[in-house]
Amino acid sequence: MIIDRRVAERRQRILDAAVGVFAERGYSASSTAQIAAAAGSSKETLYAYFGDKAGLLRAALTSLVAAPSVSVTSPALNERTTPEQFETLLHEAAVSLVGDLMQQPYLALARIVVAETPRDPSLADLFREAIAGRALSGIAGVLREGQQHGLVDPDVDLAYAGRAFVGPLLVYVLLDGLLRIGTDVRPPADETVRAQIELFHRCIRQHPDKETS
Repeated sequence: MIIDRRVAERRQRILDAAVGVFAERGYSASSTAQIAAAAGSSKETLYAYFGDKAGLLRAALTSLVAAPSVSVTSPALNERTTPEQFETLLHEAAVSLVGDLMQQPYLALARIVVAETPRDPSLADLFREAIAGRALSGIAGVLREGQQHGLVDPDVDLAYAGRAFVGPLLVYVLLDGLLRIGTDVRPPADETVRAQIELFHRCIRQHPDKETS
């Protein structure tokens, strides 16, 4: 319905404005009046949708859980996929993931979660689901399909391997994104990510001598 669509669009505008205001001013210094003004809405509408500023922050984090980005999707593999092609797919997934995580909205919300979690521990659970949980689940699916097509050693524990894939990328996000201010965010160079994925791939790939044993 047209009314439902307009409500959804209005609600999303407020969420987008909240993330922008939080990123610019910080959570504590942001007000619902500033957010409503940035969204071209009213405080009354904001309160009707989200209750208060804390509810707005929770809704912003929840929207990350549903967002299509910050995920790793399973590629279309087949019996003709070579190890080199599989490594390229892993590299592309890593570049996409770290690029998404180093976007300002994600970094801004991550900083807010770190600051606000002592007052509301459930925010940490939401953020873990929105970021690490989805990435780990996604890469596990990619590696599982790789096992099914003989591209990943069948003895590899997919849960551990997923953490080995995502963990180093999160270090870049932490040191060169989260702990840097404003426009000083420094995503890793493509060759840096490629070297990381080459090392990872050497550890998890199925080797020819094992295939014939």
